[in-house]
Amino acid sequence: MKKIIVTLLVLLLIIGAGGWYYTSFHMDNMIRNQIESASSSSLGTRVSVGSVETSIKDGSLKISSVTVANPPGYKNKNAISLNGIEAAVDYANLDIKRMVIDSPDIFIEELDGRTNFTDLMAALEKAESSSEPASDADPGADTGGKEDPAKEERIIVVRHFRMSESRAAFESESLDRYSDIKIGAVELTDLRGTPTEVSNAIGNAILSEVTKAAAIELLKAQASKHLDNAEIKVSSKLKDLFGGGDEDEDEDKDGGNE
Repeated sequence: MKKIIVTLLVLLLIIGAGGWYYTSFHMDNMIRNQIESASSSSLGTRVSVGSVETSIKDGSLKISSVTVANPPGYKNKNAISLNGIEAAVDYANLDIKRMVIDSPDIFIEELDGRTNFTDLMAALEKAESSSEPASDADPGADTGGKEDPAKEERIIVVRHFRMSESRAAFESESLDRYSDIKIGAVELTDLRGTPTEVSNAIGNAILSEVTKAAAIELLKAQASKHLDNAEIKVSSKLKDLFGGGDEDEDEDKDGGNE
C-alpha cells in the first residue's frame, strides 16, 4: 500500500512539473511570436526575437536578442540590435511596473537624402493611421459576424519605460561621413492600451529620438559637403586667375632645359 502511494505521489509531481513547464514554455513562445508579428507588421520590416523568459512567481519578463532589420535598399543588415529588455510585471493585472532597454546598438544609414530611420518612422505612422477606425463609420453596420481584432486584445499598462542614453553609428557613403552620435534617453510613464497600441507608442518615441539625432547629423554632413565643394571651386578659380597651373609648371621646366 505504501509503495502505491509513493508511486502516485511521484506521478503527480511529474505531471505537475510537466504541466508547469508546458504552460510557461507555451506562454513564452506565444509572447515571442506576438512581438515578432506585431512589430514586423508595424515597421514594415523583419523584427526577430531570440527568446522570451517569463516568471509568474518572480513577476519578471526578459526578452533577449531583438533585431530590427533595415528597410529594403540599405547596405547594413540591421537598424537596431538589442541584447535584452527586462521588465517587472504583475501578470494577474497585466500591469508592467517597469520596462528597461539598456545600451542598444543603433545603426543610422543615409541613402538618397533620407535615412533608414525616417523610412521606419514613415512605415509606423502608416500602420497607425490604417489601424484607426473611420470616423464616419456606421456603428450599427453589419461586420459579417466578425469581431474587430483590436477589440479582442487585452488592455495593458506600462507604468515606467526607459531606454538608456546610447550611441549610434551614422554612415553616409554619398556624403563621405562616418561618425558616432549620441541618442538621448527615452522615458515614458503611464502608458495604457492594447499591446499593439503600447508597443507602437514606445516604438514611436524611440524612432523620434533617433530620427531627430540623425537629421542633425545629416544636416552637418550636407553642410560639410557643400563647404568642401565650395573650397574646391574657389581654389580652381584662384588658379585660373593667378596662374600657377600645370601649363606654367611645364613651361618653367622647358625653360630650364634650354
